Amino acid sequence: MSIYDDLVTPEIVNKDFLYSLFDAAYMECSRDSDGDTVVEEHGLRCSVALGPDHKWIHLAIGLALDEQVALAKKLECANTINDDFVVIRAAITFDGYGILFDYYIPLDGGVSRKSIVLSTRRFIEIVRQASLERVSECRRADR
Repeated sequence: MSIYDDLVTPEIVNKDFLYSLFDAAYMECSRDSDGDTVVEEHGLRCSVALGPDHKWIHLAIGLALDEQVALAKKLECANTINDDFVVIRAAITFDGYGILFDYYIPLDGGVSRKSIVLSTRRFIEIVRQASLERVSECRRADR
């Protein structure tokens, strides 16, 4: 068995593959209305979707923000996260009611199954940490 047998490439990955990968890793997962995988950990729902031509995996978590908090404060929060948690990206939604975190796992050249699972877990943990440390003052009380 070659080390390349374990590599996930754009040619072999699809929505069913991703669901099976996270399920096999004993992660709580489900499917959304588009058939994409949703992984849940630490009370966060991480959407796992494939990019065009399956060149990358897109991880995304959205959180609701308090409508009463000024947009400038929300933007400051996202900018601070982008400065302090460099590997993820944070952006305020167009309507200003939420913050979106995302991360891309490139598949060109291949990436191991283990790396995909660990990257997803790490992404969720970083978002959890950023949410606790930077977003709490902008979050809605009921979330």
